[in-house]
Amino acid sequence: MRTKIVLGIGVLMALAAVAAVASPADGYRLEKRFDFAPGGRLVLRTEGGAAEVRGGDTAQAIVLVTSKRADFEKYFAVRFEESAGLLEVKIERRARGPLSWFDGWNGGARVVVDLPRSASAEVSSSGGGVEVTNLAGEVEAKSSGGGVAVSDVGGDVRASSSGGGVAVERIGGSAVISSSGGGVQADAVAGDVEAGTSGGGVKITEAGGRVVASSSGGAVRVGFAAGNSKGGDLHSSGGGVHAWLDPAAALDIDAHSSGGGVACDLPVTVRGKLRRNELEGKLNGGGAVLELSSSGGGVSIEGR
Repeated sequence: MRTKIVLGIGVLMALAAVAAVASPADGYRLEKRFDFAPGGRLVLRTEGGAAEVRGGDTAQAIVLVTSKRADFEKYFAVRFEESAGLLEVKIERRARGPLSWFDGWNGGARVVVDLPRSASAEVSSSGGGVEVTNLAGEVEAKSSGGGVAVSDVGGDVRASSSGGGVAVERIGGSAVISSSGGGVQADAVAGDVEAGTSGGGVKITEAGGRVVASSSGGAVRVGFAAGNSKGGDLHSSGGGVHAWLDPAAALDIDAHSSGGGVACDLPVTVRGKLRRNELEGKLNGGGAVLELSSSGGGVSIEGR
């Protein structure tokens, strides 16, 4: 059995070496420019590497595809489709099957798209990470090959990854973020936040709306912005749950832990008996419900 394993690894290494030797070294570059109406939408799907979308002062959509291998288009098809208010960019493997990876080594391929800031975007990659920044519209970003980062977006954001962590910051709308490949983070989201991960912890700061956050892979830490009394539901089975609140917030507090104690340094009017591992009561007369629960650690509530 041992000999078979060694031979199998040797074959894979040999195939990878052949692919690397056969790859031209002078690189590939394709740049295209398209008219792009204000408020238009980009749909970018790539199987050939990382993707980056940037909003700015341009009046066009400028698409740049690069790779270290000059024969990139031998293994990947690059397609563009235009319609009213919509530009679609697709980079797809030409071959399918278990051995297509060796012929389809993308040579560090990357697609970068510059758009007018008024645009919205839907971006997905199965060959690398995704980064989207400085757009006024809505953004959806997905990756199964790396992390996802979204920042400075005026509309709602949906971001997910099965290949790395997810981070969003300075979002004018709501945010829905998830990962099975790493932790998730959100900072300065004006609207509601829904965050979940099975690959790490959850960290949210300056949350402007209601927060629903869960983790089976780490702790959940949520800091609510000043004046935020919208409550939420925070849960972890992989660590503790920690919340930082505006001391002036009006909330009903419902906190439970089966993995540790419950601690609160705010003046909550307790309902029922005071117990080490649970707390039910009202902060500043009560309001929306904030639920906190953990089966993987303790629960703490502090002032910001």
